[in-house]
Amino acid sequence: SVVNSRSMSMAVAHGERTESYLDQIVARTRLDVAERKTSVPEAELRALIAARPPLSALSEALVRGAPLAVLAEFKKASPSKGDIAPHLDAAQQALRYAEAGCNVVSVLTEPHWFKGGLHDLAAVREALGNAGHWPRVVVLRKDFVIDEYQLLEARAHGGDTALLIVAVLSPSELAGLIAASRDLGFEPLVEVNTEGEMKVALASGAKVIGVNNRNLHTFSVDMGTTERLGKMVPAGSGIQLVSLSGVSKPEDVAPALAGGAAGVLVGEALMRAEDPKLLITSLKEQGAKAFSNTLSAQAPLVKVCGLKNPEAALCALEAGADLLGLILVQGSKRTVSIEQAAAIVTAVKVKSAALGKRESGGVRMPDHSPGEDPVVWFKKGTGAMAEALAQNGRPLVVGVFQDQEPEFINSAILIAGIDLVQLHGHEPADFSGKINAPCIRVVHVPVGSDVTGVMAQLPPFVGGPIALLLDTQVAGVRGGTGLTFDWGLAAAVGSAGLPVLVAGGLSGENVADALKACTPCWGVDASSGLESEGEKDAAKVQGYVHAAKTA
Repeated sequence: SVVNSRSMSMAVAHGERTESYLDQIVARTRLDVAERKTSVPEAELRALIAARPPLSALSEALVRGAPLAVLAEFKKASPSKGDIAPHLDAAQQALRYAEAGCNVVSVLTEPHWFKGGLHDLAAVREALGNAGHWPRVVVLRKDFVIDEYQLLEARAHGGDTALLIVAVLSPSELAGLIAASRDLGFEPLVEVNTEGEMKVALASGAKVIGVNNRNLHTFSVDMGTTERLGKMVPAGSGIQLVSLSGVSKPEDVAPALAGGAAGVLVGEALMRAEDPKLLITSLKEQGAKAFSNTLSAQAPLVKVCGLKNPEAALCALEAGADLLGLILVQGSKRTVSIEQAAAIVTAVKVKSAALGKRESGGVRMPDHSPGEDPVVWFKKGTGAMAEALAQNGRPLVVGVFQDQEPEFINSAILIAGIDLVQLHGHEPADFSGKINAPCIRVVHVPVGSDVTGVMAQLPPFVGGPIALLLDTQVAGVRGGTGLTFDWGLAAAVGSAGLPVLVAGGLSGENVADALKACTPCWGVDASSGLESEGEKDAAKVQGYVHAAKTA
């Protein structure tokens, strides 16, 4: 049935109560939907849906677009601006957007104020499909959805997903439309503009939330809205955030990313742009730059390596380490067997559970697309690690291997419950693709090496390791040298937007200096510098972690 809008608040003008733009649009939409139901039965829409191919997921498009997905919108007009570009053809403009690298094409289908229609949605989907841009580019129906019938229309006309606006729905109506969307196979984009609306969206179980920087009652824009409301999304929730409205130039990206947005929706600026590709490219470049800056600003991950027993691992956990390294390399003085590794992992998880933490699995291996920018790939990889850390509430366990067979490594992952693999030998470039867990790959840094020598070692990135570890190399010694290298080399690699763990000779006495010299540095790794007489020293471990976290 048609939803009765709860959003019938009135704006006061000259002492008289006047319906807002939103109230007027919703009231007209209810009439339009009732009329369309009489001319196109629901059964006819369901038949059209049945004949369509499976849809393309919005959530995956946002991941593919990392560090900043661009949702490019087609809208000929708006209530606040009047005509924007009424002469443009929806299909042709969508192709311009897709060729420029957008991740989603949003199509306004409201006919009276925005001058759109379902014919635009169908034309966009057909054009993208014929040109080979779909399913990479997702098609979004943007309208004032108040009835499940409109969701059926969206799918029948080629939409992969649809917008649900909290401001025009009661909590129960929102929950019902989210459920109806999922029954149709897609996750909707749920739009909010206020703290109250964000609370409703979170309570409804929305997985993709769009923060509208524009108030739909007054159409005023506040670019700080995304950052303000984004802070309400629980860490580790897996919810994806999109910043809607007001983005017109690269400088507008920063507030969106500050709020945790995975993407931005751009409409009027692209419709008016002589060269949409130039704007989309500049927005994505700004997103990559902001990611690199974020990497510089965030607290470094701290790894304690060479743990040989549960007691040492729990000491590192209690000190606040993010990563626990277990060496499964025969011949190493810190080696552990698969069975010993399993006992350590079990102890860590039991301790974590006793502290009230809930185990939710390992690190998700991110998807990738051909020709993807390495910075984008690493953004997704480090994001997956951050997500796993937040969701589990415990350190991630890293198994360290050197030139060992994939079968042995995968067996260790399965039996011991290792979260990540560190490849610390001279494995082939494609080796990480054979491993059943995300990998961190070593880059050996000989004493006296320069930037050119280090960069020459970097493997193909996309689809491979999700982070790099720079460690001092000494002839005849396989790790654990206790020697440092020129930390400026790590800074050079990090400045290229690549997440780097710095190892080699670190301890509580020098880790702060290392972090300052390595900026931007993703993390640090220490082992021998934390020992006394060959065993982990609790005081040294605590001092190292504290110094790194407060540097």
